[in-house]
Amino acid sequence: MNQSRSLGLVLAVHPTTNGFGWVLFEGPDSPVVWGIASAKDKRNATSMRRFEPLLNQYDPSVLVLEEFESGKARRGSRIQELLQTMSGFATNRDIEVAIYSREAVGLNIAGNASAKRHAVAKAVVECFPIFRPRIPRKRELWQSEDARQCLFDAAALAMTHFAITQPNR
Repeated sequence: MNQSRSLGLVLAVHPTTNGFGWVLFEGPDSPVVWGIASAKDKRNATSMRRFEPLLNQYDPSVLVLEEFESGKARRGSRIQELLQTMSGFATNRDIEVAIYSREAVGLNIAGNASAKRHAVAKAVVECFPIFRPRIPRKRELWQSEDARQCLFDAAALAMTHFAITQPNR
């Protein structure tokens, strides 16, 4: 077994219209490294060119994604295709793929299944103050989403994974 796999690294990814945010956790209390991958042209192909090196470099044991195939998941077809491709890449490498709904994330991280994304981001910062300088301002309805929001969405996905798979921690 690869040493990285024995550490139980968890990679959480959250795509956006212009790329994806990602966070790698070594355990429930240990985000190790994170980033935002930008993809302006040929978005899915570019995103995959940025995603595959993450799998190669870190060799996580779990890839965590937000639900994208059910009727409740409000994701465009391009994002659904990207997430399906990411899931397939991970599965082909024997990496477990865990998928959680927005409701599960809201409930586990912010204590409310219908929590807004900014409330979830604030809850992430409460657990991991290292992310505080990156937290986006609360978005008004007429404003575009801050590119940094995907980083908090990815962190919340990983935190949800740990809360569900290791509930007594």
